[in-house]
Amino acid sequence: MTRGLRSLGAALAAACASGGHAATPTSTPTAPTPATTRTAGPRAPAPVRYGPSVLRYVVHRRLHIQQALGGQPQSQDLGAQIFVVLLITGPSDSLGYRASFTVDSVVADSGTPAVVAVSMTRARRLVFDGRLDGRGEFRNPAASDTALAQSLIQLLGNFRDFLPRLPAEGLKLGADWTDTLAGTQRGGGALVTRRTIAHSAAAAWEDHGGVHSLRLDIGASYTIQGSGDGGGQPFELGGTGSVSGVAYVAADGRYLGGESRDSSSLTVSFPVQGLGIPVIQVTRSSVAVRP
Repeated sequence: MTRGLRSLGAALAAACASGGHAATPTSTPTAPTPATTRTAGPRAPAPVRYGPSVLRYVVHRRLHIQQALGGQPQSQDLGAQIFVVLLITGPSDSLGYRASFTVDSVVADSGTPAVVAVSMTRARRLVFDGRLDGRGEFRNPAASDTALAQSLIQLLGNFRDFLPRLPAEGLKLGADWTDTLAGTQRGGGALVTRRTIAHSAAAAWEDHGGVHSLRLDIGASYTIQGSGDGGGQPFELGGTGSVSGVAYVAADGRYLGGESRDSSSLTVSFPVQGLGIPVIQVTRSSVAVRP
């Protein structure tokens, strides 16, 4: 069972007409009417959209996993700073822009188990290639080292949801929208499906790191279902979770980072043993642009 629980940790995380009439002249002279001068008001800003750019980010991700086995609570804490470069190149086509995420390095937080910390150091120059659609979804990501990407799925994911979703018509102040998302991811010997309903709002223009940007307030709820094999022990998992966060997008379409908290409550069942294990997982993430 110990080996199964160790594999389980990785599986859990794999688990927004007017008209007028012309005046008709008459034969009777009238006093001239002063002309009304019309001046154009300020032009409404164009919708914000993602586009070609290259940006370097540092992602700080901290995971806390708590489970109860035989009435005895067990917990695990993982954390790391992930240094990554996002390259988006144009022009776009029907599939979007070509895009890649390159992991420069991963630095484990103090207190992260040594065996996990050592595996993190292997992530240098790991590349994910894919296409970025107009709404910000990173589609069809392909890792340069699939085995390594799988071993680090808890912290890295596959960058599919790295960028906040934008409305199909582009982002404007006051925009308010809901996305329904579904994705399947493999990790820790499990195949996990996550279905999410996310609500986003472009709340205000703010100065973020010296850059004029729109602040997005994001809230989401989701369900998780999955199954797998942990060291020869088949298991199933299911539960619900919620996400709250804030993200910033510059007027020129650059993602400037943000913060989020993801909390889930799951049950992991081992049918052969007739055992069910409640699990609570909390992930805190922050993203910042670096020079």
